Amino acid sequence: MKTPTLGELQLHRIEAGCSVDNIASSKVLEKVGMTREGMKRKKLPIRGEWKDNYFYAILEDDFNNRLGT
Repeated sequence: MKTPTLGELQLHRIEAGCSVDNIASSKVLEKVGMTREGMKRKKLPIRGEWKDNYFYAILEDDFNNRLGT
């Protein structure tokens, strides 16, 4: 079965984010090819505290290069 490209799905960019304290989520996002683009301060309300958030993205070109298309 062929994995569809982001272009075939009519997507140019996919974004995700996670708490800077959530190392496991950061590793997963990087493993699937997403690039950490920055950090937003005190973005996520978690357990009564505002937490910093990393934001990630993968572009259509990055995704297609990983697939070799």
